[in-house]
Amino acid sequence: MNRDKMYFVVGLVIGIVVAAVFLYYFAPRYTTLKTGETVIKQDRWTGQSWRYVDEQWKAIVGRNYNWEKIDKTLRDALQSPFANVETGSTLKILRERYPNLQALSDEDLLERIKIVYSKQILCNLYLDSFLKTEEGKKGGKGADPGS
Repeated sequence: MNRDKMYFVVGLVIGIVVAAVFLYYFAPRYTTLKTGETVIKQDRWTGQSWRYVDEQWKAIVGRNYNWEKIDKTLRDALQSPFANVETGSTLKILRERYPNLQALSDEDLLERIKIVYSKQILCNLYLDSFLKTEEGKKGGKGADPGS
C-alpha cells in the first residue's frame, strides 16, 4: 500500500508540473499589444481587455450602439447640412484625378479623409478662437491707444 501511495504522489507532482509548463508556455493567459501609442492587455481565457492610460490599466468595455442613429441625432442637433453623395463614384473620380490614391481601399481612403478634414477644421476653429481671444486682450485693459 505504501508503494501505491508513493506512485500516486509522484504521478500527481509530475501532472502538476506538466500542467504548469503547458499553461506557462503554450497557453499564456495574457497577451499585450501595442497599437500606436496605446498599450492593450487582453485576457485570453475570459476575453476581457484593458488599456494602459495614466499609469494604470483601465478596463475596455465593449458596447454595441446604433452609431448611425446617434450620428443622425448629432447632425440634427447641430443643424448641419448633410450632402447626399454617391460615395463609390465620388471616390472613383477622386482616384482618377489623384493617382497616388489608387492603392488605398475605400475604407482606408474614407478614414484618411475623415482624419485630414477634421484636423483641418479643428485647427482652423482653434486658431480662429485664439485670434479672437488675443484681439480681445489687445482691445481691453492696458492697450496702447497709439498702436
